Amino acid sequence: MPEQTYKRIDLAKEQLEIALEMFLLRRSFISALTLAGAAEEIFGQALIQCGEKTTLQNEYPLIEPVENLFRKEPYKWSEFTEGKNRVRNAAKHMKDASQTMVTADMEDEALWMIVRTLDNHTRLGFKPTPQMHEFEDWFNKNVVGLKHEV
Repeated sequence: MPEQTYKRIDLAKEQLEIALEMFLLRRSFISALTLAGAAEEIFGQALIQCGEKTTLQNEYPLIEPVENLFRKEPYKWSEFTEGKNRVRNAAKHMKDASQTMVTADMEDEALWMIVRTLDNHTRLGFKPTPQMHEFEDWFNKNVVGLKHEV
C-alpha cells in the first residue's frame, strides 16, 4: 500500500473512537488509556496552537492552591502533569530493566484519560459522535449515578 498523508487531528479522532469502543466494550482498558492519551496529546497541542488552554491547563490553577496547603515546596506544573500521565507513560515507556511492573487501576486511568480527551475534543469545537454520546450515557449512569428515564 503506498504512503499517504494524514491530518494528525483525524488520526487523533480515530484513536479516540477506538479508545471509546475498547472502554465501552470492557475489552482493553490499557488500549483505551494509551489510545485516548495519544489523542489527548494531539488535541492539546492543537488547542495550544490556537491560543486556547487544554483541560489540564484549566485544571491546574484549581488544584495548585489546595496542594500548596499541604506542601513545603510549591506544587509545580511538571509534578501535576507527571501525576496525571504516570500510568499512561508507564504503559508506553520502560526506562530500565528494573521497571517491569505497573500498579494501577487501569479502568479508572482509562476513564479519566477519555474524559480529558473528550473535553479537549469539545474545546476544539468538534461535534460529538454517537459513541461519545454512548460514553456520556455510561458515565452519567456509572460514575455520576444518574438514571436514564425512558
